[in-house]
Amino acid sequence: MKRIGRVLVACAVFVACSGSEDRNALQTTSTKLTLLPAMTTVPSTTEVPRESGLVEETTTTLVATTTLAPQTTSTGLVVSTIPTTTVPGAPAIVDALRLSDDGIGAALFTGAPDGVITYLSSFIGAATGDTGWVDPFEISACSGTELRIVSWGALQLTFGDVSKVLQGRRHFFSFTYGQYSFDGVDAVQVDATPAGLLTVEGVGLGTPIIEVESVYPGLVINPADDFVPPNFVVNDNFRGFVAGLADDSPVVQIIGGPNCADPT
Repeated sequence: MKRIGRVLVACAVFVACSGSEDRNALQTTSTKLTLLPAMTTVPSTTEVPRESGLVEETTTTLVATTTLAPQTTSTGLVVSTIPTTTVPGAPAIVDALRLSDDGIGAALFTGAPDGVITYLSSFIGAATGDTGWVDPFEISACSGTELRIVSWGALQLTFGDVSKVLQGRRHFFSFTYGQYSFDGVDAVQVDATPAGLLTVEGVGLGTPIIEVESVYPGLVINPADDFVPPNFVVNDNFRGFVAGLADDSPVVQIIGGPNCADPT
């Protein structure tokens, strides 16, 4: 299969660093606060609510998929739940943290940083790396006045105050999942934790590129250059890297959100 396309700008700016804790208070957003009340079990399957902003952690573990009905508190807040399941071969985080071109699960791009971090941590534990808020040019080519990268193994979330999705306040605007090494010829997966995260269409690290093509019509695949392995582009907000151009070449990194080096 011959694959050609425009060369994608390398997203080398998404690197994990360690740093200080966020010293700024949680900011108020206009989105609804999602809480977790007592659950009502309904025998059907639903997807995780996809709302930006603040999401409190879930503590419910079930042995079957459940649907939990929204409720309204006395304070007028709309209350919904994020169900979790315990099914062999299908961890709860796989359904709760679906990767897409608008975020990760219920943590959508534009979401408040502290709320997004709390949401992710409720499923996959405490972050393993945090740069704290720094000048963007210390760690990237991003625009804005401050930037923060928080990581859970090979899953890295980028926050800033200027991006293509929002300007003027701190917000979540991109993620990368998967780390690889590339010697100019071959790309090798070096970290795939937390394991098993998938896109809404079922694509994850290790998925053969021919399967990626089958679920994303119009996919563009670009050859390797001296610095990065072959890459695929679904749209401006969703792309990734693969180990090679053979049909069975696996995905080694998935990227969501605007390229940090893109002008705003």
